[in-house]
Amino acid sequence: MSHESKYGEEKMGGMEDDSLPHLAPSNMQTYASKLGQMETSHVPRLVLRSKVAIVGDQTVGKSALTQMFHSGGHMYPKNYIMTTSVDFCVKEVHIPETNASVELYLFDCAGQSIFNQREMNTKHFENTAFVMVVYDVSSRESFQSVQTWLNKVRSSRPSTGGGPLPGVLVANKIDLREGGINARAVVDSQEGLNLAQQMGLEYFETSAMTGRDVDRPFNYMASQFHSN
Repeated sequence: MSHESKYGEEKMGGMEDDSLPHLAPSNMQTYASKLGQMETSHVPRLVLRSKVAIVGDQTVGKSALTQMFHSGGHMYPKNYIMTTSVDFCVKEVHIPETNASVELYLFDCAGQSIFNQREMNTKHFENTAFVMVVYDVSSRESFQSVQTWLNKVRSSRPSTGGGPLPGVLVANKIDLREGGINARAVVDSQEGLNLAQQMGLEYFETSAMTGRDVDRPFNYMASQFHSN
């Protein structure tokens, strides 16, 4: 028996037939969808919290990436202001097809003190769930510092027996590869991908200036945290 004939013949909750909604077949799907929304609206919402340490040399664009992600792509910093300690913000990421969200606690760490152990405060890395290491594709020096940054974060985090700290390697400023004769990129994609694989990180390419793929590394970490 079809849904249409069933609604037409049976009584529900003591109501007479005339009190039931008269739905055209084209509206049945919409009606069923609304019923489904009513049922799922009572499902408890799950919110998880994950700490992310964002590291890399100064001027690679860590703060710009963080601000663009946090603002939904609407706040690219016009002027460079060097982070001298740690900047902190929180962004909630909804996990598709679930009732869950992950709040990413983003710790944007200063880039100038990697070689000054007295200034590097390792407490910022405590309880870190993921690390994001950023380099500038136009700076070979920032690329060569990646391993040092990763080692610093991983060595500052107590071992949990679950393997090395997971995370992402982000090649930023890829817009500089598209400048034709003015292109300034000196680190190509394959080099970045190879290094990421060696370090056990996922590889992403972004441009904080244009907003290109800025969300992808953050969404990846949120999804991984939810899955694990």
